[in-house]
Amino acid sequence: MTPNKNEFNPCALVPVYNHGSTVRDVVLSLDKYDLPVILVDDGSDEDTAQALREVDGEFSTCHLFTHEVNQGKGGAVITGLVEAEKLGYTHALQVDADGQHDVSAVEIFLKESQAHREALVAGYPVYDESVPTARKLGRKLTTGMVYIETLSRDIVDAMCGFRMYPVESCCRLIEATRVGKRMDFDTQFLVKLHWRGVKMIFHPVRVIYPEGGISHFRMFRDNVMISKMHTFLVIGMIFRSPRLIARKFKRS
Repeated sequence: MTPNKNEFNPCALVPVYNHGSTVRDVVLSLDKYDLPVILVDDGSDEDTAQALREVDGEFSTCHLFTHEVNQGKGGAVITGLVEAEKLGYTHALQVDADGQHDVSAVEIFLKESQAHREALVAGYPVYDESVPTARKLGRKLTTGMVYIETLSRDIVDAMCGFRMYPVESCCRLIEATRVGKRMDFDTQFLVKLHWRGVKMIFHPVRVIYPEGGISHFRMFRDNVMISKMHTFLVIGMIFRSPRLIARKFKRS
C-alpha cells in the first residue's frame, strides 16, 4: 500500500556500493523499527548485487533500485530521495550500508522528525578509539569551512551520513540546482538546504570504523573535488550574504 502523503510516513534510505557482507545486518537492524527500506545499488559487484536481491526477497518492506554504473554515494542518495517521494514517503533516514552507525538513535530521529516535520534531523558523530586521526582532523576543517559558507554555526556536522531528510524540501532542491554526487554530496547538500532556510536539528550518534571496513575515499581525486566544492560554496555564500546576515538578525 502506498503511504499517505498527508501523514508522517518515514522510510530508511541505504546507498550501497560493494557492501554485500554488511547490508543485511543493516536492514535487519532497521526492520525492528518498522521502517520500509529503500536500497540503492550504486553499480556494485555481482556478489553485492546478489546479496541485495536476497535481502529484497527476504524483507517485504524493501524497495530495491539499481544503478547500472556507479554514480557515487550522493547519486545513490539522490535516486533514493526521488523514489521516496514517488512512493509517498515524507521523510527518509539515510543510513550507511557498512554498519558504522549505531541505529539505536533511530527512535530519537523518528520522534524529532515527527515533531518538526519541515526540519532535517542529522547526526553528529561520537567516535570510539577506532576512528582514524585523519578523519577527525578533516572533519574539523570541514566544519570550519561550513561556518564560513553559512555565516552561522547552525550546521554542527556536515559529514555524518546518518540523517533524516524531509523528502519534499530535498527533492525541490535537487530539481533547482546541481548537487555533487560523490564525496562532495553530504556537505554540499546540507549547506544548500541551509541556504534555502531548512531548519536543522542535530543529535549525537555513535560511529565506529569496523576492522576491515571498505572505504571508497580516493585521497588525491576526492580532496581536489572537495576543495573545488568549498571554493564554489564560499562564492555562493558571498552572493547570498545579505540574505544570510538578515536571517541572523531576524532570529536574534
